[in-house]
Amino acid sequence: MCGIIGAWMKRPVEQSDGLFQAMNRTLVHRGPDEEGVFVEGPVALGNRRLSILDLAGGRQPVYNEDRSLVVVYNGEIYNYPTLRRTLEAQGHRFATTTDTEILVHAYEAYGLEFMAQLRGMFAFALYDRRRQQIIVARDPLGIKPLVYTELPQGVFFASEIRALLSLPFFPREADAAALTLYAGFNYIPAPFTAWKAARRLPPGHWMLIADGRVQEVRPYPAWPTAPSPSTPAEATERLSAALTESVQGHLLADVPVGAFLSGGLDSSLVVALAQQASPQPLRTFTVTFPDWPMYDEAHYARIVAQAFGTQHEEIPVRLHEIQEVLWDSVRHLDEPFADSSLVNVALISKVARGQVKVVLSGDGGDELFAGYNKYQGLQMARRLRFLGPEAAWLTKVPWPERRGSKLGERLRQARKLLRLLHHDAFERYVRATLATDVETLGEVVSTSAFRALPWDVLQPLWQEATERYPNDPVNRWLWSDAHFVLPFDMLRKVDTASMAYSLEVRVPLVDREVARLAFSMPGSWKLSGLQRKWILRQVAERWLPQEVIQRPKGGFGIPIGEWMRDELHDLFAEYLRPEMLCRAMWNPQAVNRLWQEHQTGRRDRFWELWNIFVFEVWRRQWNPQF
Repeated sequence: MCGIIGAWMKRPVEQSDGLFQAMNRTLVHRGPDEEGVFVEGPVALGNRRLSILDLAGGRQPVYNEDRSLVVVYNGEIYNYPTLRRTLEAQGHRFATTTDTEILVHAYEAYGLEFMAQLRGMFAFALYDRRRQQIIVARDPLGIKPLVYTELPQGVFFASEIRALLSLPFFPREADAAALTLYAGFNYIPAPFTAWKAARRLPPGHWMLIADGRVQEVRPYPAWPTAPSPSTPAEATERLSAALTESVQGHLLADVPVGAFLSGGLDSSLVVALAQQASPQPLRTFTVTFPDWPMYDEAHYARIVAQAFGTQHEEIPVRLHEIQEVLWDSVRHLDEPFADSSLVNVALISKVARGQVKVVLSGDGGDELFAGYNKYQGLQMARRLRFLGPEAAWLTKVPWPERRGSKLGERLRQARKLLRLLHHDAFERYVRATLATDVETLGEVVSTSAFRALPWDVLQPLWQEATERYPNDPVNRWLWSDAHFVLPFDMLRKVDTASMAYSLEVRVPLVDREVARLAFSMPGSWKLSGLQRKWILRQVAERWLPQEVIQRPKGGFGIPIGEWMRDELHDLFAEYLRPEMLCRAMWNPQAVNRLWQEHQTGRRDRFWELWNIFVFEVWRRQWNPQF
């Protein structure tokens, strides 16, 4: 895993007074082991390396035989041994054993079509010195990030926005549309970033840079749809084989590999398959919260670790440790991102990095196999839609919603369900995907743009999902989430939190072949009635203890909402004071009302307040212009 940067300037890079080197230094956390730079006239490529494969010989940039091609790269290509054998049979000569070198030889052999052959996570920049062009690409499921800016001084790109912000001439104007989307979703989807001058390369896209400007941005050929299984039994067999193959490929490394183990179905299944393929006990890590039992999943993780004989470490976390990581995590952000489980991933990444460089994670199972409560709510809304507007009055009932109370959580979910009933299918999906209800956001967000933006952004994706699955609402939801929520929220969270501590996290469920197979199955095999992950549970029956398979859905959360009332009251109050809020973004009176409702316990307003808090910390740190 690494961080990459690049530029095609309007003047020779050597005349830029160390500007490019300063960009590279901003990504040292992504690659503390080595630094590599290529400079030729107006073109520069840079890399910060976290050495995983070919520790001695894998330094970047990497070249082809005659050095006419040069590449910097962030990620892992899990099918590189197979691709290498094919390329060697065609006469290509390799100078290293790293997967990075696959990129230059595959480009030589197949041109731009080679990207569709890659199975893994990646963002890379390949400079073709003969054609005088840079090809920048990102993996199809959006595991690895890539942002860029086109300015009068040239084109600049990087793994993280902070590298662009290091440019003295980078405009600091905030993007109001992007931040409005942030207020609604808790994250900013491609192609937006929080900064008007920067754009995020969408997953599965490549970009061509030449003559100091972006020539085109377009998707590369998607992998073909897998043949559909004819029966659930066949689907179970094929999914079991695909997951086994994926996990084995994700173990490829020249350093020890560990795994996050929450005790949930996804991480437990990944650990079971990894331990089966590993000759040594796998190192597994679980964060425990002894002071907050309802957030503590150590019991289930322990069952899995004992069943498979992993070398298991439980990491008890106390308030002062969480406060420290919480603050560090929020301050590390170069644009607002309000999925609070970022703090959990940062906690476990910080500890795991002291033991290993690489871990496996179970992320992606919810979006591919229908694991969220959201899908049950959408299914119920479809079945109860005959109630229509007549049920709307129930959403006005002042039910108690204190977070941490099972009754309060169920009432909150019921309120959300009732709000979905009198809308069409697309409107229901958007409202279920937003972080909070539209009515509250309309009061809190000061810009009127909110009323159209989330719908405008999701409409093309929903249209594509509808064309693919005209009679399968479950697969429509999953396809949309796999191309929106998964890359822009879940995978962004994992990359940001883990790379802050120089830890590579691999996600075997977010695999090309696993995804192809998942979307070849009927949605009813994933959400069977109201049972989530039905087909994945059939696979899990082969390996996991029943207590883990049948356990209720958990969450990777910590009690930040409760701390807003008690231990961290003063910290949050400081950033949420009405007179200190950004009035270009928020309505201070509405925010204060949410704060008072939360403090009195009348309504749980954690989601909205955390969103605003993260934004305000980011604003004070980076000073965007509105």
